[in-house]
Amino acid sequence: MTLRQALDVIQDMLDGQPYSAELWDILVALRGPDSRDRKLKYATTAIIRSAAFPKRPREEGSIFGTDSFLRTLRRRDMFRKKQDFNHFREHVRDAFAALGLKLGGVNAEDHRPNLGGRRRRRTKSKESRF
Repeated sequence: MTLRQALDVIQDMLDGQPYSAELWDILVALRGPDSRDRKLKYATTAIIRSAAFPKRPREEGSIFGTDSFLRTLRRRDMFRKKQDFNHFREHVRDAFAALGLKLGGVNAEDHRPNLGGRRRRRTKSKESRF
């Protein structure tokens, strides 16, 4: 399969499937915050990547990680202080919800979300509740 063919498959998955919105929420959060705050990246992006891709593809060039109480505190702090990083908080909130992860609690290392195409309700609030 070529890269173009792979992108076409992803596009088909993002277009009108029961899981399209959740898949988009996860994909846009994979990059991480627009900052050099590696501690925040380990508390957010690394957890999202590990839950989405437990086999850790491209690990040599990416950050994956396990959750901890300290990382939970960093996430809480990001939301309480409304540190935006170009609306990264919204991406984190949506990706955690799509993956069934807890924003305000420690997620198990072996967390394997049940991603059976369920639809989640989006809240009107742009903020997470801690």
